Amino acid sequence: PVTVGASIDWDIPEIWDPQKGEVADPLYVAKYMNPLVALELAALGAPEPGSDTDVDRTRLAVYLLKRHKPNLLLVHLETLDMAEHASGPQSPKVRETLERIDEHIAALLTAVKEAGLETTTDVFVVSDHGFLSIDRDVAPNILLAKAGLLAVGNPGKGTVFTVSNGGSFFIYWPEEQDLRAAVDAALKPLRDQGLVWSVLDRQALKDLGADPGAQMALEAPDGSSLSGRLTGELIERLGPRGTHGFLPFRQGLEASFIAWGPGIKPGANLHDIRMTSIGPTILRALGIDDPTFGDDPPLQGIFK
Repeated sequence: PVTVGASIDWDIPEIWDPQKGEVADPLYVAKYMNPLVALELAALGAPEPGSDTDVDRTRLAVYLLKRHKPNLLLVHLETLDMAEHASGPQSPKVRETLERIDEHIAALLTAVKEAGLETTTDVFVVSDHGFLSIDRDVAPNILLAKAGLLAVGNPGKGTVFTVSNGGSFFIYWPEEQDLRAAVDAALKPLRDQGLVWSVLDRQALKDLGADPGAQMALEAPDGSSLSGRLTGELIERLGPRGTHGFLPFRQGLEASFIAWGPGIKPGANLHDIRMTSIGPTILRALGIDDPTFGDDPPLQGIFK
């Protein structure tokens, strides 16, 4: 990730070993870390295999607050995302997970107070996307492979590559080839069966700030995801699940933003905001105004 080698004083890995997933291996990451951080992690105890990642990250964040009193602390709590993927956005499991996240945030706020930072610390609780419920998975790759277009499994012939992201499906082919008509023909069964909500061409993707290298993209309809499966049926039924990756204008995909602290104006209602304003806003909370940072200015009306 982009944090490797960055000028961060205490950079705690999310994935301890890419070969082993979530299994903690301090020896693997130690060579990429500040040596003092590696020593502190060893003393604190790295996460155990199968442990709750949010519990571990909260524990380490509490330690950093009390021991080092950082100017900026970023904590990623991920179990809500995992729960919504597994059981859908309105499930009892999701509500239970939210209650645990409340406890983690409470622990962090307590640590701020115990560290003597309460009068100088602003807190931002931010999510990066919402979720939609799904109960079926659609695999466009099966149609592209059947048409002989897909590069995977068809070496030397197919030249189309794809990337799926839940509610969206990006399609790539070489610049010198004009494959739009062939791809459209191969994917016609999706449109005929109502399995595509929208089709975006390259210009539309650029206008949205999406991947400019993609030739086109598909967006899934309500209740469906678009996966990268190469085998099985075109449509596979799922139990109650959830996903994201749709265009951000769909109802239910709104993200959360809560700000609180001595520098924040109480009761301010910001209405809809742009996510690209959050970074510049936090920078201003740190007393830094950098007009070159981000695509949007800081949020207005948030500070006292």
